[in-house]
Parts: sequence; C-alpha cells; structure tokens
Amino acid sequence: MMSTDRDLFLQDAFEVGLISSDEIASSIGCLVWDSSPNGVDVEVDPGAVIPDTVHLSIASLAIDRPCAVVEREGCRLHLAYTR
Repeated sequence: MMSTDRDLFLQDAFEVGLISSDEIASSIGCLVWDSSPNGVDVEVDPGAVIPDTVHLSIASLAIDRPCAVVEREGCRLHLAYTR
C-alpha cells in the first residue's frame, strides 16, 4: 500500500467534535475515538477542563446531544448521552 493511500484511510478513522457548556467560555474541540448508541469516547487537550455535564456536537455523525462525563482517564473521556 502506498503511503498516500494509508494517509487517506487514517484521516477517515476518527471524527472531530465540539464540547460546550455554560461553564466553559468557548467550545473545546475533541477527537471522537468510538461511538455507540449510548455515548462516545473522546480525547481532549490535556489542559482542557471539562465539567461533568456538557453538550456534544459532531457534525459528520449528525450528533447534537447533552452528555454526562461518566469516566475520565487522562485526556480520554467517556460521555454518556442524557436527555
């Protein structure tokens, strides 16, 4: 496989989302690692401070939902969809 073919495949491996909250001054970008019907696993900048409840928007997956942070491991978060 050529290097350019591999790069094209890897670019499609993840999605980019935005996390927002009334407690955050501006939206924070995140990398979506995994998505399920109940929530998503994301990675944020190590310096980002994420509150326990947020709003997640992922345009490419048509997701625009409130979430709760149910697990934190360094800069990786598991967000569960809430109502």
